[in-house]
Amino acid sequence: MKLNRRIYLVCALLSLAVVGCHKQSETTHAVSSNDAAPAVALESGHACLALLDGGSYSKAWEGVAATMQSTMSQTDFDKGMQSIRTPLGKMVSRDLKSQKHKTHLPGLPDGDYWVVSYNTTFENKPNVAETLVLALGQDGSWKVAGYSLP
Repeated sequence: MKLNRRIYLVCALLSLAVVGCHKQSETTHAVSSNDAAPAVALESGHACLALLDGGSYSKAWEGVAATMQSTMSQTDFDKGMQSIRTPLGKMVSRDLKSQKHKTHLPGLPDGDYWVVSYNTTFENKPNVAETLVLALGQDGSWKVAGYSLP
């Protein structure tokens, strides 16, 4: 039971930046399903996922948005990723499930965001819902502002 509670806590911390992003509210705007996230935004997300898949958590941390870094320390991020990703095993496949444009997300400043969801299969667990929140920074670059697994 202690392990499950600790995993739950880590998942809660890691998904702090994306709390409620799957729920539509009066303050969120979803673009029609024909619209897609900019390629450069998706490339940024894929680069971060590749680092996470390879176990390079510290390197992934260096490239995430400041809003995500402000929710926890790099050490906590590394430990959290190790505790939730190691039991899953290696990533086998990742299929894009949805892309939603948002301008308002709970816990984040108003901005330009894409919430990108994947159906991911890992060695030890198939069909995992994996979600990234990609944020457009003031410098015009896209960075991961949130990451969650169930």
